[in-house]
Amino acid sequence: MTDDIDSLRVPLRPVDRRGFLRGTLAVSAGGALLAAGCGSGGGSSKTPTAGASSTADAGASPTAGAATPDATANPSGITPYLLTQEFVTREDSRFSVGLLDKGGKFVNGAAVHLRFFSIGGADASTGVLKGEGDASFRELKIAGAHAHDGSAQSTAADESVSFYVADTQFSNAGKWGVEVSARLADGSPSATIQAPFNVLPKPLSPGTGTVPPASKNDTFATNSNTESLCSRTPACPLHDKVIGDVLGKGRPLVVMFSTPAFCTSRFCGPVLEVLLDKAPAYQDRVDFVHIEVWQDFQLQKHRPAADEWNLPTEPYTFFMDKTGKILAKIEAIFTGEELVAVLDALVKA
Repeated sequence: MTDDIDSLRVPLRPVDRRGFLRGTLAVSAGGALLAAGCGSGGGSSKTPTAGASSTADAGASPTAGAATPDATANPSGITPYLLTQEFVTREDSRFSVGLLDKGGKFVNGAAVHLRFFSIGGADASTGVLKGEGDASFRELKIAGAHAHDGSAQSTAADESVSFYVADTQFSNAGKWGVEVSARLADGSPSATIQAPFNVLPKPLSPGTGTVPPASKNDTFATNSNTESLCSRTPACPLHDKVIGDVLGKGRPLVVMFSTPAFCTSRFCGPVLEVLLDKAPAYQDRVDFVHIEVWQDFQLQKHRPAADEWNLPTEPYTFFMDKTGKILAKIEAIFTGEELVAVLDALVKA
């Protein structure tokens, strides 16, 4: 597992449009443009496959090199953050971004549009527009979201986290860029921010369709130090099963890696609370395991399972079918509705 978790959650930095066109993401006028295949608001968040051939009428959308409104300044003061980091070529990717206002609060209800560029060329300075689409707004609302995590985030007044998601595919591994355009619900100035990211040839953590490590994690029965076993206060009840004992043994399995007390994001505590809220309705059919990321936070020593699963970030939640193969995995944050949808699919698999 990567030691510096926070370094993986890179804030998107404002770049003026001229810099975008002439700098690291210089748009090629010959790039194929994909028509947006999703609506805003509560519509589908499915974006076109980035890099696939388009049969859409190019005249219906701006050309690849067309100018957009100047975003030299960002008067809104919005700072977007990439919430997901592990993108794999030709696999469904959940692209998630959060927007923070000047006070560090999450912005909700914005209209967010994403444009994806593949970066290439001899000097890796040419970006070709491969696809674009609207991101759907999601909100995770939990009463007392940080009541049990005991971290610095526990002082946060917010009991909700707003974020924006688009499901897409990337046609090739390598360097990519995203342009995030956010039109705020209160009518304040829009923000356009750009950032690079990497698409991997294969996943770092266990991939969908594979069987993850049969880790021999400790439990309440083998570790009496509940504070070490789970940094939630009190410790959550999902520490009574060993992954290696239940993986692929005829029942689906959900494994969440999160560290509520030491999380570098605002998400470990809230997503664990979501899991604890929804798990009882499925526990007669599904096994649930929570793995605390740190064996010893002061010594910066991970629990063996966190290293065995080679997590690039946290929190991370994996969903295995009854044969032990990964049906789905969700990096970072999700809503209760998203969790229920995956659990319903899991019990039917």
